[in-house]
Amino acid sequence: MKRITVIIFLSVLGICLGAGGTQASKAEAEVDTSSIESVKRMFIGYPLTLLCNMTSTENISLHLDWFKNGTKLEDSDRLKIHQHNSSLVIHKAEIDDVGVYRCEVANETLSGKPHPITISVIYFDVSRRMPKSVSVTDQEVLELECPVEGRPNLTVVWHKDDKPIAEAFNSTRVSLDQNSFGVPDGKFIIHKVETIDRGNYSCTITTPIKVYDKFTFVRVKDMYAALWPFLGIVVEVLLLGIIIFIFEKRRAKAEFEESDTDQGNDQKNTADHNKDSVRQRK
Repeated sequence: MKRITVIIFLSVLGICLGAGGTQASKAEAEVDTSSIESVKRMFIGYPLTLLCNMTSTENISLHLDWFKNGTKLEDSDRLKIHQHNSSLVIHKAEIDDVGVYRCEVANETLSGKPHPITISVIYFDVSRRMPKSVSVTDQEVLELECPVEGRPNLTVVWHKDDKPIAEAFNSTRVSLDQNSFGVPDGKFIIHKVETIDRGNYSCTITTPIKVYDKFTFVRVKDMYAALWPFLGIVVEVLLLGIIIFIFEKRRAKAEFEESDTDQGNDQKNTADHNKDSVRQRK
């Protein structure tokens, strides 16, 4: 009986010691081993801070290495690596800072290393607006530019009256090109505009963070629209000339008739005067 009791006691003691030893080994290398992939938007001219969020117990000091597009980064005047809070700070971000950043634990002796953390740094600017309306003459070329820039390349999709361009246009008159910022499909072109092309146009910008929409209204003018006012002015000038010509002609005729009447009266008065003179001589 005593022997059985001693065996049971030793077995329980062994289990307790084994459990304690396992817990102690976990405490020595307790780190966040979750794999993280995230997206960070940067703003040109402003600080850019990237956090790794790797943790460990107080007994273990993690040393991190940072990489950009596979190239290891070192401290510089504008780039600082802070080991105390697992961060990378770029004081004034530039367009060339866009890329894929990765931080990983450099401790070679650490067991159970956390997986590297990947952060995709992107840049885009959608603060500009399209004009409220655009006027174009029939048969001319229309170019609509989506006011967006960014890296890596963004996705731009065009619509007319809430319909995709492929559905709204079944013609070879339309084409897509990159805009002035180099964004693919950022420019929509109609090579020979027709009156049916009048309507609401929009470009939908898809970024890894959010979707944005820009709108404008296209008006199509008749190709002879500028000619009608000119023709109207010509007609008005011709009518005015005709009226003046008729008026002057009538006035000249009236003056001529009046001068003939005056001349006739003068001749009659002269004849009468001559008769009176002859009578007086007798």
